[in-house]
Amino acid sequence: MQLKRRFTLIEAILHSIILTSVLLVLLKIQYKLHIKYIVPTYNELLGLHYKAFILILISWFLLSYNFKFYNLRFWKFYRILTSLFKVFLPFSFIVFTISGLKNEDLLSKELIFVYLVSTFLLIFLVKLISFLLQKKIFQKGNYITNVMIFGYNSNVLKFKKITEERKDFGVNILMHIEFLHLNEGIEKYEDLILQNNIKSIYIAQNPNNNQDVYVFAKELSEKYHLELFFIPFSFEEKLLSLKIDYFDTMPIYSIRRHPLDHYSSQIIKTLFDIIFSSFVCVFILSWLFPIIALLIKLDSKGPIIFIQKRRGLNGKEFDCFKFRTMRNDGTNSIKATVVNDNRITRIGNFLRKTSMDELPQFFNVLNGDMSIVGPRPHMISQDMYYSEIIRKYNLRNYVKPGITGLAQVKGYRGAIDCDKDMEDRIRTDIFYVRNWSILLDIQIIYQTVVLVFKGDENAI
Repeated sequence: MQLKRRFTLIEAILHSIILTSVLLVLLKIQYKLHIKYIVPTYNELLGLHYKAFILILISWFLLSYNFKFYNLRFWKFYRILTSLFKVFLPFSFIVFTISGLKNEDLLSKELIFVYLVSTFLLIFLVKLISFLLQKKIFQKGNYITNVMIFGYNSNVLKFKKITEERKDFGVNILMHIEFLHLNEGIEKYEDLILQNNIKSIYIAQNPNNNQDVYVFAKELSEKYHLELFFIPFSFEEKLLSLKIDYFDTMPIYSIRRHPLDHYSSQIIKTLFDIIFSSFVCVFILSWLFPIIALLIKLDSKGPIIFIQKRRGLNGKEFDCFKFRTMRNDGTNSIKATVVNDNRITRIGNFLRKTSMDELPQFFNVLNGDMSIVGPRPHMISQDMYYSEIIRKYNLRNYVKPGITGLAQVKGYRGAIDCDKDMEDRIRTDIFYVRNWSILLDIQIIYQTVVLVFKGDENAI
């Protein structure tokens, strides 16, 4: 049994123990709180409520299977949390329903809340420990899966480089056969597969591949019980985001939607923006704004707020607010900031280093022009220039611009010295658009707060 499957089995067993043992303890407490009851033993509690235990466990594993909680390979902290939340939301509803099936509730509403919170935390802890252990084991080069690559395309070298540098993926490319001899049949590769303990094969997709290549891959996978993967020849979004729907038995491909295409996701993000921004405006900006405004006025002549046109959702222009950090010489709206820019004032330098110059943008959020988290809005002149030379640049306008963003917490901020600097930002922005979740937003906000207090060397 592969290491991954062993960990999955152990996780499932521990989660079952958590779900049942926490419920038993809370049932015991429930009985103790009611004097009319004689407190039964744990075995007696299992006998009295075995149907509820069975329903809860079945519900948990059905939901986990549906959301691929045990199947997906998580290498990002926020993905573990996201998947667990997806399982726990419907699971919570089911637990409340099961509790009310009898004449008297299985648990009181307060104890159900305690049950859900405690099991969530314990299950997450088990998953996190499993995640860290697996990563450590793979990084040491243990339990590596031997794989073969058949064929060639421009992305094969990238894939080989990633697996060499990231041992935590647990993939060892033992052999790469660029040219397939299909006329010799799959038996030609039997000795290679069996002698080298090959567990997976990767087929390099290529526009020149004919149907025989995929028939060969399927037969090879089925005969020797190998996992089959395909390395795409293109990273075009339309090729990577295909979704299969069925009309009767006929498969139809469509482009998979981005997370924020869904109306429910838009509502969640908007509500979060409004609540978070309102909190900041009432409890922080209400006293901090006058202090910063006074310091700006004492430091140099000019307005407190600097207003500049930026492009937002779907490329629509809006007035972006910032605390003024430069001397008002008439070039601030047309000339980008550079390292050691002599236009920056003393208080402006501090505001930029701590990112506090962005605080007025919380009013942009409340106005609906921006979000707390999203791709940072660029100068319109930069938008016009880079949209012509960077493919998919305008995809960043698919969501509202943010006060902070994934690119910024990854270190992609500050002066643009070359086109690659902007390409790195755009690549990260596009990743955010394609992989948005509310937990990713929370993670980015946390990392931003840390940078504010530590200071960011890339800030100018």
